[in-house]
Amino acid sequence: MTMEALSWYASIFFWLFFTGIGLPPIPEEAGILYAAGLAALHPDVVAWPVAWLMTGLGIVAADTVLYGIGRRWGVQLFEYRWVQRLMNAERRQKIERRFQEHGMKLLLLARFLPPLRTGVFLVAGATRYSFVKFLLADAIYAVVGVGIFFLGGTWLLDWIRTSGKTAIYLAVLPLAGYAAYRYYTYLRKRESGLAEAPVSVMEMPAALVNPAEPPPLPMPRESEAAGSHGSSLSSEDGGTRH
Repeated sequence: MTMEALSWYASIFFWLFFTGIGLPPIPEEAGILYAAGLAALHPDVVAWPVAWLMTGLGIVAADTVLYGIGRRWGVQLFEYRWVQRLMNAERRQKIERRFQEHGMKLLLLARFLPPLRTGVFLVAGATRYSFVKFLLADAIYAVVGVGIFFLGGTWLLDWIRTSGKTAIYLAVLPLAGYAAYRYYTYLRKRESGLAEAPVSVMEMPAALVNPAEPPPLPMPRESEAAGSHGSSLSSEDGGTRH
């Protein structure tokens, strides 16, 4: 193994490690695609099995560090402001109550929610969740989840490289970056409660209103109804006297 290959593998590991702990706070899927790009564009230097392995090890190492921080400092960790930005007290309490029954599900689902992912791993350590189960959930994602992104990205970039069409590079790469950005911002809005609420089923869209149907007559107010009722009684009484 050459020094060039070692430098590429090290860059993959540290990219996934630092983004996994939130430095900088970008989706780790970008690091997976970076590893896939190296394997596709430098096949003579970067072997795709080793690149895949470094990707998984970087993710597992970062998650283990977060778990260890939560286990070391416990619930007191969530009194710090920087931790409260990742997860507020109400959401943390809900996750803590469900962790013992649905810990594996939460760990796997949190992988696809970047704003929530770091907080869930801290909660796992603070609640003394089984470290064996924690590593098992990480291993499942490192094999299945990472494999889907890594192999899919490798295949796509290798096809672009062998086709020799520079225009495809210029078109696909910005679109892929924009799609990743939109995906990440959507998840942030979803987790922060800023996503648009769905249309209520009790509200009828304007397009469904029949224009030929006349609008309903307004209901008279109580004072007007009482006045008209009194005037009708007076007229009837006057007619009876005559």
